[in-house]
Amino acid sequence: MLTTILRSVIRQARRHPLYVGLNVFGLALGIGVFLALLLLVRFEYSYNSSLADVDRLFRLDTVASNPGTETHEYAGTTFYALPFLRQDFPEIKDSVRIEGEFLQVRLNGTLVTFQGAFVDPSILDVFGLQLISGQLNALGRPDGIVISENAAKRIFGTSDVLGRTVTVDDYGQMSRHIVTGVTKDMSGPNFLSDTEMMIPISPEHERISSCYSRWGSDCGNIYLKLRHVRDREFIQSHLHDFVMRRASGSDDSDIGLGPHPDKTYALTLAPLRNGRFYDAHVVASDDGVERNVIDGIGLVGLLALALACANAINLATARSVLRAREVAIRKTLGATRKALLVQFLGEAVVLTLVAGLIGVALCELLVLGIASLTGENITVSYGFVMAVLPLVILGCGLASGLYPALILSGYRPAHVLAAAKMPSGGRMAGRLRDGLVIGQFTIAITIIVGMLVIHQQTEFLKRADQGFVRSGLLIGSTIPSEDIATQQRMRDRLTAVPGVLAVTYGMLAPSPNNKSQTTFTYDGPTGPVRVHLLQDRGDENYFRVYQPRMLAGRWFDASRGQDSRPDYKKTPSAMTNIILNETATTRFGFAKPADAIGKVIAAGGRSATIIGVMADVRFESPRQSVYPEIMTFNPHFNTQFEQPIPAIRFSDVPAPEMERRLGLAWSSVLPDVQGHFQTADARLEKFYRGDEQRGRIFTLGAVASITIAALGLYGLSAFAAARRIHEMGIRKTLGATSLQVMMLLLRDFLRPVIIASLIACPIAWAIMRDWLSEFDERISLGPMSFMIAVGGALTIAGLTVLGQTIRLARAEPARALRAE
Repeated sequence: MLTTILRSVIRQARRHPLYVGLNVFGLALGIGVFLALLLLVRFEYSYNSSLADVDRLFRLDTVASNPGTETHEYAGTTFYALPFLRQDFPEIKDSVRIEGEFLQVRLNGTLVTFQGAFVDPSILDVFGLQLISGQLNALGRPDGIVISENAAKRIFGTSDVLGRTVTVDDYGQMSRHIVTGVTKDMSGPNFLSDTEMMIPISPEHERISSCYSRWGSDCGNIYLKLRHVRDREFIQSHLHDFVMRRASGSDDSDIGLGPHPDKTYALTLAPLRNGRFYDAHVVASDDGVERNVIDGIGLVGLLALALACANAINLATARSVLRAREVAIRKTLGATRKALLVQFLGEAVVLTLVAGLIGVALCELLVLGIASLTGENITVSYGFVMAVLPLVILGCGLASGLYPALILSGYRPAHVLAAAKMPSGGRMAGRLRDGLVIGQFTIAITIIVGMLVIHQQTEFLKRADQGFVRSGLLIGSTIPSEDIATQQRMRDRLTAVPGVLAVTYGMLAPSPNNKSQTTFTYDGPTGPVRVHLLQDRGDENYFRVYQPRMLAGRWFDASRGQDSRPDYKKTPSAMTNIILNETATTRFGFAKPADAIGKVIAAGGRSATIIGVMADVRFESPRQSVYPEIMTFNPHFNTQFEQPIPAIRFSDVPAPEMERRLGLAWSSVLPDVQGHFQTADARLEKFYRGDEQRGRIFTLGAVASITIAALGLYGLSAFAAARRIHEMGIRKTLGATSLQVMMLLLRDFLRPVIIASLIACPIAWAIMRDWLSEFDERISLGPMSFMIAVGGALTIAGLTVLGQTIRLARAEPARALRAE
């Protein structure tokens, strides 16, 4: 039987190469896209799963419900809580604190940046990290450092580096460390995959950093390893009482959170298993990905495979009528329906096998492209692919071959041999073909609409008004020094760079690293209103550099003494003038920005008068609502800036050249700290990079879907042309013109595509409306995307069948009317 099947496949490929070629290529494309997207979905779902005992690992997150703001969960908490957690919850087996930092090492005279972290020595045991050299207590010595194999090769050119010395630059703070361990490359993706250096947290750092001694601050993450998975529910249910017991204090306490900390503060355990999806809704987490987006990508891959199978069914049912007489003769000679059914199913499986092998080659190419698009280390796992491929081949082979095999094996010999013309396969087969074409184009148009909406939303976010002028603006690294003389010298050097128009310092900038927040109170007509405000501070050049838009009142004036922020250490109760953003005035209850001018707000005994209201400035993710903000004024370095971020307005110089010039000026003041200047767009890119990358994945799915659908339509048009040539000859004999025949055929071919458009548009509208609702700023879901998708599908379908239509319409009646 196998020999018969192979011979039949070869014979069919020779007699009907077009049908067989379209069938195999369509299946190969569907299988290749499915496998490639399946590998991407597998990558995302396996995130953190390679960590030892991952089901018992949790991150301690903070849930903040500050006055006048939305409740958010933050991927971090104060390190001050950890000793109390260990005391109160014996269910915690182990824990580790991680404070991520970008560390620098000078190599060949150039500062090279590494992803590093200050950690507790327990990190190796908590996460089950393996070392290629060193011991599990490698971080036990204060001056030790554990580096990755990749970092060892970058620094020393070899991984055999135990005992060697590394001088690390942490924003100008130099420290020498002895390499006590080298980590092995991790087998799967996880949040530690990019960590190249681990340094023990020093007692001195614990002593001077507020996040180790106060409840209201944080600078990193706490990870807990529980004794049993079930302990999570117990700990979670008691964290409220824990906060009340441990974090409460007086209103003026620098350590506690007041007498009622539970009103604004809570702790929660975030699982590391599937943490990639959990973090999609957690602030200050860079690893989050929407689960429904990944599921959508997986669905696109599955639909591409379904389209390929539908294409194969369509082509096989169309081609089956060409083999009707073969079946009739074989049945006359004694062949049973069962034998024919097995043969035709076997042929479908063999063709799918060939397509599957081609699909694996396509998968290899597609995975390289997907890895490039997403920036993730996605590779082809041949063990996984070879485990899935037989199921795909068998499933697709049976799915695409069963119905045609039933049709072929069911032909009646007498009826077929007595017929004067080629059988059509019956009304059911015709309806099936039309239904499959409708289904194919419904899927393709839905994916195309999704691709277009994602692209439009991403481009909208890039061009949207952020509340400041981005062109001609460069943002620098945080200046680590709090010495006023150093800050002044840096600004003077940057200002002297040719092409620079103005230099300003601020506490916030696009994609800020550090944020300071304080609750202010306004005594309104209906009672006190408390709002938690994000604090920023600018100098006399801030308005010229960022160019925010004023909605009411005025900007700061250096000649007005009360505009300047006082030194509260010397005059703790001094009054100052401030500017709020529009969101802050709304949260305080003002009907319009002008109503806030002249009003007084206070915090901690310090009062401030509102002199201006500016439009919201968005420095963070477009998925998050704008935070209410307060701006204070610090002209001429009246007081020091705390880790200021320089911003430069420039003109008449290309941005790359200006970045180079500013870097040289920075090095003249802080040679041991890398001054990295970027455009505002580059700093904001990370907030929409994920949507942009996944939009390209949907583009891949859309191209594959429409290609497969077009292949099927082309095959059917070729079949229809062969079936209807006699009909067209009669029409032309009776007076029909070639144009009339062409329009008739195009109408028949495009009818399923039009029906598919009517079905796809409401489905795509519902899906994309739900996706857009996740953004604080978003496009309106207008008709343009749907018109482009439908128009594109009709155009592609029309061009696909145009050749067959023209050939059939131009056929000479005498030749067309010959006996079939």
